[in-house]
Amino acid sequence: MMNTSDNIAAPATGIGGAISILRISGPDALAIGNRVWHGKTPLSAANARKMLLGRAGSDSALAVYMKAPASYTGDDVVELHCHGGAAVADALLRLLLASGCRMAEPGEFTFRAFVNGKMDLVQAEAVADVIGAGSEQALNVAERQLAGSLSHRLDAVWEKLNELRAECESHLDFPEEELAWDPDVAAKINAVAAELQALLETRELGATLRDGVSLVLAGRPNAGKSSLLNRLVGYDRAIVTAIPGTTRDTVEVSTVLRGLPVRLTDTAGLRRSDDPIEQEGVERSRRSIAAARITFWLLDASAEQLNEELAEMERSAPPGRIAVWNKIDLVPERELPELPGPVVKLSAKTGTGLDALLDAFAAAAVHDPHPAEPEVAVNARHAALLREALAQLPEAVRNVESGDFEIASAQLREARRLVGAITGRSVEPDILDHIFSRFCIGK
Repeated sequence: MMNTSDNIAAPATGIGGAISILRISGPDALAIGNRVWHGKTPLSAANARKMLLGRAGSDSALAVYMKAPASYTGDDVVELHCHGGAAVADALLRLLLASGCRMAEPGEFTFRAFVNGKMDLVQAEAVADVIGAGSEQALNVAERQLAGSLSHRLDAVWEKLNELRAECESHLDFPEEELAWDPDVAAKINAVAAELQALLETRELGATLRDGVSLVLAGRPNAGKSSLLNRLVGYDRAIVTAIPGTTRDTVEVSTVLRGLPVRLTDTAGLRRSDDPIEQEGVERSRRSIAAARITFWLLDASAEQLNEELAEMERSAPPGRIAVWNKIDLVPERELPELPGPVVKLSAKTGTGLDALLDAFAAAAVHDPHPAEPEVAVNARHAALLREALAQLPEAVRNVESGDFEIASAQLREARRLVGAITGRSVEPDILDHIFSRFCIGK
């Protein structure tokens, strides 16, 4: 567990930009800031949250003091804005470490924000999601969860479970009294279960938005894989020629399709070859196909021998394969063989059929050809706790209906604890260490 009483420092920006920001947080942040930075007037509560010009070490620098608790971490915080570049930032960081700070651990600033009540655990996780967002949809969801959209729903569930637990316990405390007991406890437990199930169902889309989709373009040489790659990313990323075997190695690029972040890989054409370089390219292609979540298997609809196109595809059946008859602009009237699974007719050259291909991709990725942006999206940790909480509720309903309120109360109490663990009301230290260790240093 991180020590929250130390003074910590770290770069808050990547090295190499025009400006580097170094952040100090802790009980002595103000004193340390004034020790390394000097301006016309020192940093103080009187000029808190005002950017002041001065010098830090040998470099001119801006400084700002944020008095606790009105700071990101909830502690006293000083930020120093110096010129960018590794040498300047490194020199200033060494000066801070020699002046009473230790190097912050990964995620330690956000950990302090959580400990100091500036955000709950769901919001803290959303900070990492904002940083890692690979699409506009992913960013929007992460920003809403940072603002509390998921936390508010979970807090409402926690409160409802607490009320239902109290209702069950009142039956134990006053068994013979004629109290105005709620006759709808079982129905209300079922309503809570429905809300938890609705949250759990956002897990798949949430995982896709956070982790992206690995998509591979596969097929024989000259099937049009590189042309399709360029069409999907919107610029000429891969070399396209009429010569078979132009692509000898995998070409990887990040893009967004149907609002989903995608890691797109163009592979070497699959065929037998005596060329050792091409053989290695084919072997890499096969490894990429085996690891992909979705594969667009391109088939040349204009090829003289369609059986040769199909034979290579039939030797490999990766999960998530979508067969793509490409170059249909060259043979618009040709009757093509029927194939199992999703099949799309396409012209990578003209763009005909591209919408149908993207529909098939989204259906394979998230079971929806036109996925709407979710209001919230739980992660793997949330989902595991939601499943455990949900497992308590059907039995709690049966116990309420049979009058066994003691066991029902215990089950509702456990469900409440599990929901509270999502937002951090109750969470083990090793879980916190695991969550915040995945953050970058300085966040």
